[in-house]
Amino acid sequence: MKYLSIFLIVFTGLPLLAQDSLVFFNELKFESDFERTMFNTYLNNTDSSHLALFLATNPDMDQELYSKYRQQYDAHLRALPMDKINKKKKDKQIKAIYDEVHNRFFKKYEEINDFSNIFSKGYYNCVSATALYGMIFSQLNIPYIIKEKPTHVYLVAYPGSENVVVESTDPTGGFMTASDKYKEVFVEQLKNAKIISAEEFASKSVMQLFDEYYFSDPDISLIELAGIQYTNHALYALDNTKNRQAYTLLEKAHYLYPCERTATLMLTVGGMILQNTDYSAIEDVDYIAKMARFSKYGVTHEMIVAEFAGINETFLINKNDTAAYSARYHRLLDHINDNSLKKEIEYLYHYERGRVLYNSGKYDLAITFFERAYENNPDNLDINNVLVSALALSIRFESNISKIVEKLESFKENHESLMDNNIFKSLLVDAYLTKCGQSYDLGKINDAAKYQVLFENNYNEELMIEEDKIGRVYSLAAIYYFKKGQTSKAKSILNKGLSYAPASYELQMRKRMIH
Repeated sequence: MKYLSIFLIVFTGLPLLAQDSLVFFNELKFESDFERTMFNTYLNNTDSSHLALFLATNPDMDQELYSKYRQQYDAHLRALPMDKINKKKKDKQIKAIYDEVHNRFFKKYEEINDFSNIFSKGYYNCVSATALYGMIFSQLNIPYIIKEKPTHVYLVAYPGSENVVVESTDPTGGFMTASDKYKEVFVEQLKNAKIISAEEFASKSVMQLFDEYYFSDPDISLIELAGIQYTNHALYALDNTKNRQAYTLLEKAHYLYPCERTATLMLTVGGMILQNTDYSAIEDVDYIAKMARFSKYGVTHEMIVAEFAGINETFLINKNDTAAYSARYHRLLDHINDNSLKKEIEYLYHYERGRVLYNSGKYDLAITFFERAYENNPDNLDINNVLVSALALSIRFESNISKIVEKLESFKENHESLMDNNIFKSLLVDAYLTKCGQSYDLGKINDAAKYQVLFENNYNEELMIEEDKIGRVYSLAAIYYFKKGQTSKAKSILNKGLSYAPASYELQMRKRMIH
């Protein structure tokens, strides 16, 4: 659909901010029971090898296949000649382990790769190979860090001392230790390029500067590397236009490694999904709620409400399918956490439901929806006017004045601010006047007096009350008291009526007759 196409360009000129509850565990969708179990396992830190988590990206992975690969991994690990390797210097140890692992596990570099391919085919890429080296180094108690570049990852063994770089995708020279001469040349080049200032060069040693600048790429953990693997799988899915699958993978990536890259991708892919959906699949509504979480990345309430307005247009206006419209509304509301955004969507839903009923002449049903919309935004002039209009039309043909008074007073009690609306107040005050006159006709003087007081306490000149009607009711009251012999009271009532309706011919004539 067209409403969220702006998501695809929302980053232009906007700084990206930190993650803010973009992904929740209970929303993650897993391809297998094995994957679900591994996520739970690693969240509880109950398996230090990380092997299962990296294998879990394979949707065909199960406990039997995992056990097979685990035995293969353990057998290769036991086969490492560690007695001989441990006698070497640290940099030579890394070279020996690197060669052994590369020869035992890796046959062919494949850019599009799953970690399980190492065991099934011997295929690898920088992420899967780095993950394997990281696991093996962990089990051999070799200290290391994983470094992340924009499109690459690598390891540094013995960080802070030997700083042995392990480039897992380079079988001919995949490890490197820098000589003192290389470090001097590297630092001198940065100084000449003014990347290192003269002051910094003077205050720090060559070793300090080399370590600071050469190893400036950010460190990540093995679990975060697993997140990168999920990101890669999402990119593979995108290449095959499997946008929903890509988003599902990105959510797992972001859960393991919350960073701006995956947030950016999620927002972009989510926008692509919404741009191309007609919401015939109700599950697509969930993506609106997910996109609403990206407020710090430029997504506004207006954009979310506009997308919901598209659902309104499709299902309510064009198809008149209130059941489908209502189902999508409730599903969306259940997934939105922002209360102010919820109120905006609730307002639109109830206003539109009421509007359709109003246009069909179903005023009482329309009122039930308008009232909910009014509760969400009582200051909105549109909902004020349409609610009062529906009320007026709903009582237009009601002959029982008591029911009219009861209905209007109920609205007054529940929504006091309606009394600021002259049309509503006119309806209520007019009803008091009618009830007063009817009570005089029926000889119910206590009721007549009660409604006369209510009329007088609420009347003002801005209200739309017919003067002739005021004249008739106050004439009835004056006649009643005149017949009872209470002439002065009758005169007083006539004068009161004339203060509200000075041009009333009926009141003027009654006053002359009494005089």
